[in-house]
Amino acid sequence: MKTFYYIFSLILIGFLTSVSSKVQAQELLEKRISIRVTNQSLDNVLRQIENLGGFSFSYNPDIVEIKSRVSINAVNQSVREILNELFKGKVIFRERHKYIILLRNTKKEEETPLNFNLNGYIINKKTGEKLANASIYEPVTLASTISNQYGYYRIRLPTTPSSVRLEIRKDQFIGQSVIISNRKNTYLPIQLNPDTIKALTFRQLNIVTKSDTLNSPRIKIPQFEYTTTIYVSSDTIIETDSLPLQNKLRVTYQRVRKDFSSAFASAKQAINTKNITDTLYRPVQSSILPFISTNRELSGNVVNDFSFNVFAGYSLGTNKLEIGGLFNADRGHVKGVQLAGIGNFVGNNVTGFQYASALNVVMGNVKGLQYSTLLNFTGGNFKGVQWAGIGNVMLGELHGWQISGGYNYAKKVKSGHQLSAVNYADSSATTSIGLFSYIRKNGYRRYEVSSDEFNYFNTTFKTGMNAFYNIFTIGFNWKIANKPFGSIGYGFGTAANLGRGWMFNADITANAVAIDKVNLKSHNAAGLFRLTTGIERTTGKRFSIAFGPSLNLLTGNELGTSYDTRKLLSTFWLGGKPGHTRKNYGWIGFQVAVRFRDKL
Repeated sequence: MKTFYYIFSLILIGFLTSVSSKVQAQELLEKRISIRVTNQSLDNVLRQIENLGGFSFSYNPDIVEIKSRVSINAVNQSVREILNELFKGKVIFRERHKYIILLRNTKKEEETPLNFNLNGYIINKKTGEKLANASIYEPVTLASTISNQYGYYRIRLPTTPSSVRLEIRKDQFIGQSVIISNRKNTYLPIQLNPDTIKALTFRQLNIVTKSDTLNSPRIKIPQFEYTTTIYVSSDTIIETDSLPLQNKLRVTYQRVRKDFSSAFASAKQAINTKNITDTLYRPVQSSILPFISTNRELSGNVVNDFSFNVFAGYSLGTNKLEIGGLFNADRGHVKGVQLAGIGNFVGNNVTGFQYASALNVVMGNVKGLQYSTLLNFTGGNFKGVQWAGIGNVMLGELHGWQISGGYNYAKKVKSGHQLSAVNYADSSATTSIGLFSYIRKNGYRRYEVSSDEFNYFNTTFKTGMNAFYNIFTIGFNWKIANKPFGSIGYGFGTAANLGRGWMFNADITANAVAIDKVNLKSHNAAGLFRLTTGIERTTGKRFSIAFGPSLNLLTGNELGTSYDTRKLLSTFWLGGKPGHTRKNYGWIGFQVAVRFRDKL
């Protein structure tokens, strides 16, 4: 066992040493030095650079003309920049450990390769600072790269198109478009101006390759510089605890939407989506994962007509059809049909049909049909049908239907209906239908204490809308002789405003009745079906009194019930008075109640 740990330690130390050496070697060309020489031999200049940079050159004297005389004046420049100036593209550079290897550029001028390389630095024109994490891309082939921590970039481009245009974008800097005139390996430093109010001459570059129509609107592109550059040399080749529930949902939604663009992206894709505000279009894209796509690292900036994702895909938007084996993620709009094996995630609006077996998340508006076997979430307004197996959440205005087997949540219901076991809305212009509906601002709510001929004491809660509300009620008699122990019930009701503080109610409830404590423990209850009508009169800002007759049917009771001795609540029997020989009987009764109302 000790031998095993000894060998493992040696391997680990060797690996870390190798990684450390590799990282160090990668930084050699980025070391910054200052050197000033006039008409000195090349080999002498190279030795001075070695001493200043703390590394060694490796080269064949037959390849490098070391006796040639050179002059250079460099102040705090990288070794790469100095070598570019010395060799004018005739030599290419390679790094290995503590060495920089100089090789002859063997490319023949007459050859026409399929691709060529551009490389250089992205520089702040005002300060001379090298800019890391700048996006460099070609909008036709979608070839792209990102400048490294030293501001250095390298991109491979095709030689076949009649014109090649390089786009450079950096957050908080004015973008630049560079026309590539020659098709050779070229060292090309590019300068960007900070994006300030005093920026000079700009013009807009329209890189949209699709017409401006209602279905595919052109997205505005910020201003940037447009230049043509002539090249001289070739070279080597990133607190809510005190808030009410309503505000917490809104704050959470805003935070998620703010970070949505980078939630599904690779590190390079996230940098590109931050830097690039241009919109690119492609007819078809396919991907295996968000970072393995035919749209490469620019997938988050591309709107596709058709998108096919084996496991998961990431794009700016879809115009016609998107299918994902597991997930689809779109930063912008989706139009047409979107289908996912597990979930769809859209950062803006959806128009059309959206299906997922588990979850649909749309941060903007939806117009059409949204269906999920589990959950749907819409951050904006909804027009159409939102249908889910378990629940729907919609933070904007509803113009249509919310249908689910579990719950519906909507900010405002303007038209259509909510249909679910549980419904919630901040306000509603229509009626929600379910087992429990709560409309916060303009709903119907009553907390009621009442007495009737069957129970001496009842407490009832009614919630919903005037046209249709849910009723939850409990009644007690305790140990009063010849009275049932109590009852519990559920039902529905409707109310009509008669004006001047008067209202009419009609309620129907089904109640389980425990005749006595023994009956209660045995779970053997009778059933009471009750239709109650009543007139409500407002007596204050929060209080009302109500009274009215009721029609009752008691079933499954072998013991009968006694007359109510209270004269105001006397009972009128239908079909004869109760007795021990009957199980079912009916009567007309009466109820009086005090009601507490919410401030509406």
